[in-house]
Amino acid sequence: MADAARRTLQALSFSACVWTGTAVHADQPFHPFAESMDVDPDYQWFAPADVEELEELSARKRANRGWFVTYDRLHIGFDRPDIQGQSSHIDMTWGNRWDLGFMGDSDKGVLFSFTHVSGPNVYLDTRIARTVQPDFDEEDDILPPLFGLIRTRFPFDPFYGDGSILERQSLNVGTLSSFEMNRTWRLEPYRYGGILEPMIGFRYLEFNDYAVNDDYFWLNIDIDPDPEFEAFTRQRTRTDNRMVTGQLGYRYFSSLKRMTFAQETRVFAGQNFQSQGFESRTHGYDIDGTTDGANIILPTTVYAGRDNSEFVIGLDARIEAALQLTKTFNVRAGGQMLYIGRGIWRGANPGFGNQNLTDQALISPAFTFGATLNR
Repeated sequence: MADAARRTLQALSFSACVWTGTAVHADQPFHPFAESMDVDPDYQWFAPADVEELEELSARKRANRGWFVTYDRLHIGFDRPDIQGQSSHIDMTWGNRWDLGFMGDSDKGVLFSFTHVSGPNVYLDTRIARTVQPDFDEEDDILPPLFGLIRTRFPFDPFYGDGSILERQSLNVGTLSSFEMNRTWRLEPYRYGGILEPMIGFRYLEFNDYAVNDDYFWLNIDIDPDPEFEAFTRQRTRTDNRMVTGQLGYRYFSSLKRMTFAQETRVFAGQNFQSQGFESRTHGYDIDGTTDGANIILPTTVYAGRDNSEFVIGLDARIEAALQLTKTFNVRAGGQMLYIGRGIWRGANPGFGNQNLTDQALISPAFTFGATLNR
């Protein structure tokens, strides 16, 4: 019975080989399904990686084609503005970078890259006890809830309710966004398997700098020890840098077993269209000493703005190492240095520093880690 079953299986195996056009040798075990590497690899993004086959492939065949996408998490720093006198100090924050591109069979492609960093956010914060807490009337001084929060008529500290004020002085506050659109080419591999991909394209960068200074004070006009007037003033200056540039660069990479090592450099230059706006807002109480508590003085606002433009030039250098986990998916880590040598405006509030430093540098180092699909 066992011999009959074995002969039947061998007959089916021979029939399958004839039907599929494959050959079976005596020393080759038969598998009723094709090997993973014999199947068209298109869209098999998470198929297991075969290290031996990767070593046998030439550099040109190992370099992927088609669409690719990458994501990197950035632990990124920014130097402080010149007005702080600590321009060599780097404050770290977090950001994100996405790359989307395509490399065709003709070794020509496109690359889009977007970076956003919502920081740094470095302040010198001080909690100050208010000199006097106006009388509170539950019926008159509670406003309708906003987003589920109870609001009072005390704009100094509407959510803590402990009679204190949070006074903030900015040290290094800003945001950065960058968008790239590049045309890329893939050149012939070098002798030891490295591949160079030159690029030329367009880059738009936006860096917004914020200066914030708070001040709480009270006045006592009469001999009465209690103050008759208290106020909280917030001065805020926002300086926008909108850079429109062209750029030249390259990406060089090589592979060793499961590892891919890459280095990218971009040089960009263009015009920075700058604008600056200043706002001062004051909240005040006039303490009248009666049972009615305080007469609320409506906020007063002062605003002023101006524009400028500067020539900018900068460098964006990256280095990374990637570990191949599957056929087209890898994880990577590396470093980045963004340096803008001139043309950045980082302002200050009146009385807190020079507002006219429109030609500063920006230094931004970063550690990166992320993942890549099909690149």
